[in-house]
Amino acid sequence: MNEVARPTRIFYDPCELMKSESMPGVVMRFLFKNLYVFVFAFLSMSMAVWVANGPERATRLVRPLVEDAVELKTLATGAYQEIRDFNWKVAYDEFEALFVTTIRLPSLVFEKLAERLDNFNEDLSRRADDTTPATSGSRPVINASQVQGAAIASAMP
Repeated sequence: MNEVARPTRIFYDPCELMKSESMPGVVMRFLFKNLYVFVFAFLSMSMAVWVANGPERATRLVRPLVEDAVELKTLATGAYQEIRDFNWKVAYDEFEALFVTTIRLPSLVFEKLAERLDNFNEDLSRRADDTTPATSGSRPVINASQVQGAAIASAMP
């Protein structure tokens, strides 16, 4: 009746578990639970053998990857610097003005959109006039009324 409680062990010896009949399947769970360790060790050893068998070939194959990594680091540093220097106050003020304009006068937003589409149509027409295609009818000309009609039709439920 006076049994002393034994502390439970967290880590088991795999050899001891193989001998034990009270815990069937624990060995397989141990192996599958730590499978990532075995995979990492296998990949590390195979990479070491590959480099040892042909260091020149390994250098030739890895050099472009390292150069790309250095270039990406340089680009990321520049991007982080631009984000750090970006004036968020101006972007916030512009977004706020657009939001207030949209809430107060939604038709004004559509008028500005129509104006931008007209400017886009003029630019397309100017570019089409500047370049003459080799065969007539090879490039379709899009006018603003077609674009506005398609935009309005897609906005309707």
